[in-house]
Amino acid sequence: MRAVAFEEDGVWVVQGIEYDICTHAKEAAEVPQAFYRAVIENICITQHLGRRPLEGIKPAPKRFREMFERAESRLMPVHELGSPELPRADMDIRLAEHA
Repeated sequence: MRAVAFEEDGVWVVQGIEYDICTHAKEAAEVPQAFYRAVIENICITQHLGRRPLEGIKPAPKRFREMFERAESRLMPVHELGSPELPRADMDIRLAEHA
């Protein structure tokens, strides 16, 4: 699962790429956990609605994919974040200069 993170007005915004899931974190070090939590929450919601995990969530707007592709740094969690649904190795979060 890919995401792009960027700082905006003193807050780190994290935007999914394949799925239009967005969250925020106070510090860059909190970005992986914040995105992980947002994805798991969306999985729970879609399953509660009787759908497959993340079914019906559209991709992010094109500009976020472009930001992801231009990014030069990657941010990865050091430890597993707690769920087999989204292993650490499946997360690719890149840091962008700005939105």
